Amino acid sequence: MRILVLPKHFHDGEISSIDINASHTWMATGGADNNVLFWDLEKFNNIDSATAEVLAEIQPQSLLPVHLAPISVLRWCPTMDHLVISADTKGKVVILNVRDLSSREIFPWPGAVEQHECFVIDASWSRDGRLFAWSTIDGRVHLYDIERHTHQLLVNIATPKEKTTVQRGIAFDPTSNLLATLGDDTFVTVYQYQFDNNGNYQFKVASKISKLVSNAATDFVVHGCRRLSWSCDGEFFAVPNAAKQQTSLISLLSRSQGWENRVNLVGHGMDCDLVKFAPRIFDSRQKNPEAEIKSSENGVEIDEHANLNVYHIIASAGSDNSFVVWNTSKESPVVVIKDITSKPITDVAWNLATSSIYLVSGDGHVIVATFAEGELGYYASEEFLDKLRASQRHTIKSFTVKSEDSTSKTKASKQAPSDIVEQKHATNLLQAFSQKRISDGDKMDIDAEQKAPQDSSPSSDALTIIVGDFTPTVLPSEPLEIDTTDVLQTAMNDRTSTGPEASAKPPKIKAEPKVQKKITLETQKVTTKDGKKRIQPILISNGNGSGSTAKDIPPLELPKKNEIDSTTRGVMEFDKPSYLVSEGFQKDTKRLKSQETNGAAKKAKRVLEPVRFIGSVVPNPNTTFAKLRLSVPRVRSTFRLNSRLSDLTFLDIRNGEGNENTPSRVTQFKNEVQIWTDFIPKYIQLAVEGDSFWAVCTYDGQIYIYSHLSGKRLLPPIVIGAPLSFFESHGKYLLAVSSIGEMYVWNMEEKKLHLHNPLSVATLLDLNSKYQEDGLSRADSISMCSITTRGVPLVTLTNGSGYLYNVDLAVWQTVSETWWAFGSHYWDSITDDKVSSKQGGVGDGEEAKESSIIGLLEHKTNEEIVRKSRIGRGKFFSKISKNMILKEGFENLENIISLSHMENRILCCELLGERADFKDFIIVYAKRLSELGLKGKLFELCQDLLGDDVEAAKDAQICGVNKHALLKEIIVDCAEHRDSQRILTHFGQKLGIISEEY
Repeated sequence: MRILVLPKHFHDGEISSIDINASHTWMATGGADNNVLFWDLEKFNNIDSATAEVLAEIQPQSLLPVHLAPISVLRWCPTMDHLVISADTKGKVVILNVRDLSSREIFPWPGAVEQHECFVIDASWSRDGRLFAWSTIDGRVHLYDIERHTHQLLVNIATPKEKTTVQRGIAFDPTSNLLATLGDDTFVTVYQYQFDNNGNYQFKVASKISKLVSNAATDFVVHGCRRLSWSCDGEFFAVPNAAKQQTSLISLLSRSQGWENRVNLVGHGMDCDLVKFAPRIFDSRQKNPEAEIKSSENGVEIDEHANLNVYHIIASAGSDNSFVVWNTSKESPVVVIKDITSKPITDVAWNLATSSIYLVSGDGHVIVATFAEGELGYYASEEFLDKLRASQRHTIKSFTVKSEDSTSKTKASKQAPSDIVEQKHATNLLQAFSQKRISDGDKMDIDAEQKAPQDSSPSSDALTIIVGDFTPTVLPSEPLEIDTTDVLQTAMNDRTSTGPEASAKPPKIKAEPKVQKKITLETQKVTTKDGKKRIQPILISNGNGSGSTAKDIPPLELPKKNEIDSTTRGVMEFDKPSYLVSEGFQKDTKRLKSQETNGAAKKAKRVLEPVRFIGSVVPNPNTTFAKLRLSVPRVRSTFRLNSRLSDLTFLDIRNGEGNENTPSRVTQFKNEVQIWTDFIPKYIQLAVEGDSFWAVCTYDGQIYIYSHLSGKRLLPPIVIGAPLSFFESHGKYLLAVSSIGEMYVWNMEEKKLHLHNPLSVATLLDLNSKYQEDGLSRADSISMCSITTRGVPLVTLTNGSGYLYNVDLAVWQTVSETWWAFGSHYWDSITDDKVSSKQGGVGDGEEAKESSIIGLLEHKTNEEIVRKSRIGRGKFFSKISKNMILKEGFENLENIISLSHMENRILCCELLGERADFKDFIIVYAKRLSELGLKGKLFELCQDLLGDDVEAAKDAQICGVNKHALLKEIIVDCAEHRDSQRILTHFGQKLGIISEEY
């Protein structure tokens, strides 16, 4: 693959659209200069070996200045190679002829009721070349019939009471049956259409797909687009910039599977605004993959030796200046190219004649990506592709055909609002243009002069001109016979879902009766404007349109590796804590509320539900009557825990049904080889890893501990009595916090309780100040709970405070709080490279590689301040400082807060064993004392480091640092401050670094 960028800028430095005609002879581009440029694709032959001078000489063949505003989109007609339709940012739509460079405006027509300017976002041709659809920024979707020259609105502007939904992408399918749009409401709407016996088209909503795309209203620029794409066989429909658990991906919806999201293209981690399927199917072999169909007396069967090894190639690009090529048979992208341009890529086009992809960008460049022969694969035959397209017809439901006399006034008022019929709502553009004579120079030279078939519509007499040589045909409402290609497509679907063995089995052909769904109709809105009656179509949805039965549902498969690795990337869901109280407490609460007469009654924080032990399920009394109730993680069907000690080892957990019949399974793998397995007849909730053990907990509060090497159980199951909210491990210590706030820490090497007794986190949540007489209240919640390698529990709350548990004192102590952030000069003084999400002490002995636990807790405090203030941390702090420092008696506030902050840091580092941070903080603290002239604190600090007996304290250490060596460093660093020199000289003489004579 080679990427070539034409060095010149075109369209005044901004290109918005590109397209190549069906015969791959002409290319058209449009952009900010209001012109349409036509390029001869022969000049791009052998461009992969062209020099820079040759690339600089490539110029467009011709130019058409037909617009008065920047061009937003242009598309070639799929059946006539010389016709292209372009649209601009003011709503003007023009049809162009590249042969004689003539043009004609098709919208807005002369005398139109509304002539307002409206940005055209995206456009698409139907494969038969008859219909052209485009969407505008006001929420409308327009339809233009190229054969009859009629215009109609498929989606009208919403009423003032409703929200306008802008359709960002629009695309016809290659089988001429469906039209799909993608709106700002994150819905993908699929319309089904057909032509009746009179040649009039009919549209209706076939399906609405949701929950695929992230909120489009916040991700776009004002006039951004999301270009959709259909596969050439009509089976898959690609939706760009979809989202799943905060991951950007491309969703491929399967047409035969009822628009289910069968394939997700993920792995690039970038935003994608446009996708483009290759116009042909590829095969990894050079031989055509067409299956041989054999007929027999018993029916139709597929040759067992037919090997269907085909796939699609997709090109995607987006606003992050990236370009990605995908192969649907592989999980990861074929190639990812980042920062290919300085501005976003706006459109993509395929040129199969030279196996290349053309891209245009917002900086005015044309980019060509060329592929060597066989690099992407080999093209499948056209016959094979035509059979696949024909096989899609059985997946389309029958369109509800109107009666023959539906053109009468009585019948017209009762027709379904979801059916948009051409003969009732379309505007004849030939009649509109006949009112304004067009000069011969502006008329388009139309090649074929074929008369349109007569129909029963009122305006059929005036429709006498047809563009092109297309002859309309009547599509049957239902296929009467089963085509052999249906069987071929069914075999391909079975192969994709079940494996290569399934293609050898002949499928069973069984005719099923068609059952039409009952659609609830709404009343059409009829308005009168300029003496003309206008009926606004109402689009309704009849469900997901899948029509699938229980037989179509594939067997349950276990998630893949990228789906079950949720312990590090996925967002864990939690069950809300119980708000059940005793029945007597609820009655007392109601009585207190009824007795309140002064002022307004207090609003209850939670709706209290009493516990009734008779006639209802008995809840756990531990949880029901506890003063503290925490959320617990929900049970996941399967998840994986990667080992911190080895990249090739992981623990795989697959939950059953929580009983003896279908137990849960715990398996350790190494190099994808199973090491050991255990079965537990309960739901497994969480899992952690220590230096020498694995630990899993069940939903009823039991903990199972296994050996890291062989899976041998190290202890009988530990019974906690309540579900666990937090389950953490580091080194040889294991921490568990139950849903009622009880915390346990065990030393797994000694198999003993590390803490003196099970403590409670209720002290941190400040329940006394939050207590209310009207029931339960919500206190600050726990945002992080962890443990260090020294067995010290760490807890951070949503109020910004961070705490550690002092094992010797058996109390909680504050490490970080918002008060330090308000006035300390040393807040945020810890560099980001020392802040780590992994809590731990000294790792390999190198201080440069140690992560700062103090920095982590202070970083958590910053996050909570920013989340609560919502105005920025700087403005929030400036308010506090102005209110406090300017008051009388608070002139020295910041210095005092800074010293208190550093003293707290030094003490916490000593408890946590943070050697590097302790040394840095104590030196900075001594320098600050010297600057401020606080001789008392400086003397006391130096005396503590010196010790009472100088000779005996030579080898004494504090937090892993020699005391006398640390004192010498403080004396040297603080010697420049004159006020502290007398004290430093005294201690220097004690240590012998300064002689008495000096």
